[in-house]
Amino acid sequence: MYTLSVPPIGEGIQEGELVKWNVKEGDSIKQDQEIVEVMTDKITVKIPSPVEGKVAKILVKEGETVNIGEPIVQIDSPTESNDVKVNEKPPEKPQAKTVQEYSVNTEEKIPSIKATPAVRSYARSKNVDLLKIKPQSPDGRITKDDIDNYLKGSTKVETKNTKNEPNDETYTPSGIRKIIFDKMTKSKQILPHFTVTDFINTENIEKAINDYSKKEYISFTSFFVKAVTIAFKDFPKLNAIYNDDLKNYTIKKTYNIGVAVDSPNGLTVVVIKDADKKNIFEISNEIKDLAQKARNNTLTMDEVKGSTFSITNIGAIGGIMSTPIINYPEVAILAVNSRTTGFINNELKHGLYLTLACDHRLIDGAEAARYLHRLKEILEYPLLFIGD
Repeated sequence: MYTLSVPPIGEGIQEGELVKWNVKEGDSIKQDQEIVEVMTDKITVKIPSPVEGKVAKILVKEGETVNIGEPIVQIDSPTESNDVKVNEKPPEKPQAKTVQEYSVNTEEKIPSIKATPAVRSYARSKNVDLLKIKPQSPDGRITKDDIDNYLKGSTKVETKNTKNEPNDETYTPSGIRKIIFDKMTKSKQILPHFTVTDFINTENIEKAINDYSKKEYISFTSFFVKAVTIAFKDFPKLNAIYNDDLKNYTIKKTYNIGVAVDSPNGLTVVVIKDADKKNIFEISNEIKDLAQKARNNTLTMDEVKGSTFSITNIGAIGGIMSTPIINYPEVAILAVNSRTTGFINNELKHGLYLTLACDHRLIDGAEAARYLHRLKEILEYPLLFIGD
């Protein structure tokens, strides 16, 4: 018997959500056949089987969170065996913290509860005592469905005597929304945000797009990607990464710009590597290609990791102002808002508001304002760098 565990997916990734099984128990599979999809905070990864054989037992259900190295399926292979006995894992050692977290009496046996960390966290968020849950799985593992069924039963008892009252709907984040939920919470909890906003004249950018698009594809967002890298030369601290374990920052000398893309699977940040070394046309085409991959769910890990600064362009949808959340562990993010009109030197101009959010522990308000002013200078005269 061969037991497949979740392989290392990418740098810094410790867990993911098992979103889809492409096989079922009893199916015959080939070596390198993609059998399961695991979604991380960066990308959905399709995991192939390292062996051929028959799917003997699926150990993790769709929707559950899995840790790197956790067994997920047993394969009856005629050629390979790794003798991992998943049903004989050592029980969890009872700890004082665990007892306190789940309100379990110290005389009760913690190891009798079989549930993943994600399910335990879910139970805690719902104030549910896992000892009261009756698992439906043959191996005694408690799932989120078991908890939901328990809560539905409790709700029926509480509301059975009500008449003509609408039932509120409970929404529990899952899939890509759960990943966004966790990452945005972490960003706001750790990084003290502040924002500055300024209005820029985009008439020259619009003229350049109109002139050059007749010869070659050129996008609006590409101007902002190129401009932020030029401004980094004078303000290097804006292009940094926070190291939570060491409580310090790494000022990055490579300029990898993340661009937020709205796809059917949720918000995805694709990365333009070494953006300072590429011209406006190369950046335009790269954004276009990566956005298409995001919509088709065909991005590779390399195309979504390693960003040092991010740009979110909500202007195509609407909203003249915004307060973006930093893409942790970066220290700043730029929001490009909807095009409108504003006054520059008492003259009405066509343009938009840029909003810069920063980590206040590293970047002062004055430095952020100066960086944004430098961006304004660059973007209002785009012909100075369009041919770089």
